[in-house]
Amino acid sequence: MNIMKYLKKVRRGDVIIVLLLMIGSFIPLGVFTYRQAQADENRLQVVVEADGEVVKLFDLVDDGETETFVYHDEDGHENVIVRNGLSVTMQEANCSDQVCVRMNAVDAAGETILCLPHRVLVEVKSDEPVEPADGLDVIS
Repeated sequence: MNIMKYLKKVRRGDVIIVLLLMIGSFIPLGVFTYRQAQADENRLQVVVEADGEVVKLFDLVDDGETETFVYHDEDGHENVIVRNGLSVTMQEANCSDQVCVRMNAVDAAGETILCLPHRVLVEVKSDEPVEPADGLDVIS
């Protein structure tokens, strides 16, 4: 039998190395699970700013509810911002380019929606500061 011929060549050290590699392959799963549990504990907030002033705060919570905020200013600018559970979108705006309305929903720390003509910024912020991966910044 060919299998017996190969089993005789396997040494104790080979078995130990294979077992260590198999156990080590589960380390990324443990690290990922731990980081995900830590991320779930962070509270996310959506900050709506107009001309640099905070005009509304939303807590991003998975409550299944929809919360709507309509921003008006003295120049007739209007933006409708909607929180639907854990994400926020700019549903309507009476600006000319409509770029802010076509942007994707934001749901993670650091993501933004910006309406340049109306100078309205919608940004998701976290309790913890977001650290750049590998020490790189945007310019690097």
